Amino acid sequence: MTKTRIPTQKRSLEKYEKIIAAAYKLFNEKGYYNTTTTDIAKESGVAIGSIYSYFLDKKEIYMEILKRISDKFEAPTHDFWTQKGSIAAMDEQEIKALFKIFIEIMMECHNFSKLFHDDMMALELLDEDIAKIKKQNENIRNQRTRDVFDIISIPFHTPEGSDIFLHYCNLLIDDVCHTILYDEAVPDKEIYLQQTVDLLYKSFQNLADF
Repeated sequence: MTKTRIPTQKRSLEKYEKIIAAAYKLFNEKGYYNTTTTDIAKESGVAIGSIYSYFLDKKEIYMEILKRISDKFEAPTHDFWTQKGSIAAMDEQEIKALFKIFIEIMMECHNFSKLFHDDMMALELLDEDIAKIKKQNENIRNQRTRDVFDIISIPFHTPEGSDIFLHYCNLLIDDVCHTILYDEAVPDKEIYLQQTVDLLYKSFQNLADF
């Protein structure tokens, strides 16, 4: 059961957005587990009673934030990809440059702290509601990526090839994003980025005609 109520009046909507912004700030700085609803009320300048008029609890605020993060994981516009033309007409360097764009888009969307990321991974395993949102967000992201595949006309050998390439795109891109953004021990992050591009290209060579 959820209680989330999105207000329509300007003043109430401003309060609602302040709550979301304050919670996101605190989840990044203190972590989900160390942040209370009282903390969120204090940070947002909104009475705690007002928070409970919009959300059932802290988790519901967090779930709204996850939905918003997913909305940011959106490739550039249809026109952007259409202007790139068919990938079949590109040479190796052009294709690799396109893969790099995919990775850079995902990196820009990871605009949260390592603490927030780690909490998110844990909560997706421990909480059924959050796991469900994760699955929904993954489905949306996958469909958006498939749409891009169609727009740039990737000539996969088989329909299964598209699914396999999507799978490895997600694995490799997520891994390199997390490594570059959150692993301070990595000495040369540019090498990780370039190697990921090369691995995507090799996978592409095996699965598509060009």
